[in-house]
Amino acid sequence: MNVFRAYLESIIAALSVTVPPVKCYPDDAEDTLDLATARTGDKIAQLIYRHNDVPLLWLHSLFIYCTEGAMFYYNYTKQDSKYGTYKENKYTDTVENHEYTVCSQCGFQMDDRIMGEDEELKNTEFNEFMPDEGDVAIRAILGNSPEKDLCPSCMQMMDPELKQESFTVTRLVGETEQAKSRVCLEAYGGLNVKVSNFARKQEECMYLIYAFEGDYTKAMDKYEGIRGNDKIAKEMAKTTSSPGGYDQYEQWARLSPQYQGAYPENVVTTKQCWIRPERFHILGNEDAFDELKKLFPFGVKVTLVNDEYACAEPEAMDDCWTLIYNPLSDFVYFDPLGMLLTSVQEITNDIISLTLQTMEHGVGQTFADPKVLNFKAYEQTEVTPGGVFPATAASGKTLADGFHEMKTATLSAEVMPFANQIQSLGQLCSAAQPSIFGGQLQGSETASEYSMSRSQALQRLQNVWKMLTMGWKNVFGKAIPMYIKIVQEDERDVQRTKDGNFINTFIRKAELEGKIGKIELEANENLPMTWGQIRDTVMQLLNGGNPEILAILGAPENLPFIREAIGLTDFYVPGEDEIEATYDDIKALLNSEPIEMPPDPMMEQQAMMAGMPPPPPMEQPAIQPDPDVDTPELRFRILKGWLQSEAGRMAKVDNQMGYKNVLLYAKSYKMMMMPPPGMLGPGPEGNGAAPPEKPNKSKTAPIKGEGDVKTVA
Repeated sequence: MNVFRAYLESIIAALSVTVPPVKCYPDDAEDTLDLATARTGDKIAQLIYRHNDVPLLWLHSLFIYCTEGAMFYYNYTKQDSKYGTYKENKYTDTVENHEYTVCSQCGFQMDDRIMGEDEELKNTEFNEFMPDEGDVAIRAILGNSPEKDLCPSCMQMMDPELKQESFTVTRLVGETEQAKSRVCLEAYGGLNVKVSNFARKQEECMYLIYAFEGDYTKAMDKYEGIRGNDKIAKEMAKTTSSPGGYDQYEQWARLSPQYQGAYPENVVTTKQCWIRPERFHILGNEDAFDELKKLFPFGVKVTLVNDEYACAEPEAMDDCWTLIYNPLSDFVYFDPLGMLLTSVQEITNDIISLTLQTMEHGVGQTFADPKVLNFKAYEQTEVTPGGVFPATAASGKTLADGFHEMKTATLSAEVMPFANQIQSLGQLCSAAQPSIFGGQLQGSETASEYSMSRSQALQRLQNVWKMLTMGWKNVFGKAIPMYIKIVQEDERDVQRTKDGNFINTFIRKAELEGKIGKIELEANENLPMTWGQIRDTVMQLLNGGNPEILAILGAPENLPFIREAIGLTDFYVPGEDEIEATYDDIKALLNSEPIEMPPDPMMEQQAMMAGMPPPPPMEQPAIQPDPDVDTPELRFRILKGWLQSEAGRMAKVDNQMGYKNVLLYAKSYKMMMMPPPGMLGPGPEGNGAAPPEKPNKSKTAPIKGEGDVKTVA
């Protein structure tokens, strides 16, 4: 009975409802370049999420925390043609012999000629300063000889000097297809990663060793340094079921349980070691330290295959590795959460085994006197219910004295209460309370008590959530700048909006010229809400009857969310079809341009008579509203929200005519919402009749004298 897995899966499920999103902040809030780069950094984070299947990576991270303890994130770049290709200009360096003329007075360069292999003149450049007819006239006036030229720079007569010089010129010769790169994220535990045991944080780790097993042919294809290595070839030729002399226990611990204790064949252990430059002092040779520090100023990555050198390259440990800091531990290594459940699992196994054995051996053994019971005759007799068998009692004894039944073992009455207590202690140690996974609570009957118990149970996991999310933030603090370094051209990503429509988001290289100041978590530090919690919250808001809350929930943008929250996917929401039709119109308008209508001839004639310029042509949207079918208020609200959204702001820059088309479409509905001119009343804005005059209560009554006034019944 694997209670260990059940408890840990409950914790992992509670913490993996959502992946914590990150938010990029500019280095300078007043710098437009930094603001643009920070906004693009948010798009890069979403792209990295999609490329690495981040929900599964987050699940694996929680699994490592529960089973291995220490967590290590590895971010690196991988180039592959399956990610796409881009065109890169191909240049070549050529040596050219140049011949140019200079002024003998000031050294001004007169012209530049490129000489071929046969030293003949191929072409002439920069000849705008060659002597023209004006220079010849000046020389004639001054009486100079035609053999001399007038320098256009110093205006002195000079004898041109001819010089030759060779230059290396870089020229574009064509284009090549290059594979795109991606930023990859991986999570590992103590089985694969080794650091200093004394380290309290990442800065104190002088080295990091990442070890894994793989097929030796793949290792030989990747690393040229081990090709033809006789030692590795001999080790691969072994057919024994034991590994080589390198870290036998580590390799055994990383093996799949499917091997059942046997070692795989044709498998090598690859170790990638990141070493800080300070660690070079271990050589004890200052000359060697200076040489290595010059080659690897920020650290080195050394690759070993079965402890045989494969390659080395400069790479800093902190640029690609992130160690999760646990504030509840003094060192980098700490006990996993599942260690608290190992004793619970062992006790549970003992209790279940004891109970099963008691039930299996519950039928006691009976011993009989062979003088009383004829065993041979009994074995040949068919046993039937209520059957009668001959038996002879011994002399002076009863028949019952010839039989003896052993007492059976009975389970102690304290076993089951003890088992329940062990499970309660296991829940207390692991924070996997029944309210997390929907179990029954003792003494809880109301929904409010269940909700309170669930909140208290999740509060136990708040420490784990904070620790993991802070480490997640540090991981993307390295992954996003790494992506900015490798991007070669604009990247396009298709995303789905909250209303169900698809839009193109672009990561433009021109927007990455600024600087990102910091990367923080976009959400708060509270644990994510499950679907059941969201549904309960929405139902409480709907049953509250607050008109402002109901107006917010009834907004067109929130209708799909409400339908999903209440769990009725086929539930029809009034106006949903018109909302989808409006977004379809937006797509069509973005792919077209406004229609220009000629101005009214009467207005042109009036402008000509008044001496004014003719009025400009009228612009109309490519799609005209239908007043008989459309709802102007709903459509204008959706169009206005789209124009102010990120997609609308992007279209305003990238697709100005399409944005203008949508804007005119929204204005047409705004005009339909305005009341007719006759309802505006008199004045400059309306031409309707004046409203009836109200009676003036301040007028004096027509009563004269002091006599009584007759009243009308």
